[in-house]
Amino acid sequence: MQISGHGKPDHLAKLLLGIQGAEVIGAKQRTQQDGRQDRVQISDRAKEIQRIKSLADQPDTAREERIESISRAVEAGTYSVSGKQVADALIHQTLTDAVL
Repeated sequence: MQISGHGKPDHLAKLLLGIQGAEVIGAKQRTQQDGRQDRVQISDRAKEIQRIKSLADQPDTAREERIESISRAVEAGTYSVSGKQVADALIHQTLTDAVL
């Protein structure tokens, strides 16, 4: 990649690194002066949310295959579902939402 424009292409990077370097030095000096250091703790709830999010981000091949087969059936005009199945699914979803 090549950056073109006025001035040296790396001038901004050096400027930013210089500023960042000064911030790091200042932070180290503040830590050494008062003897305390910053700490980060992640709660158990946040860890659980991260775990659930990573599971949700994983692809679900069984679901994808089912969706694909339903899509093919709809396109072919062979997809049918009974009213009872739709009603059962709606009631099940409503009850599940009420509990959660």
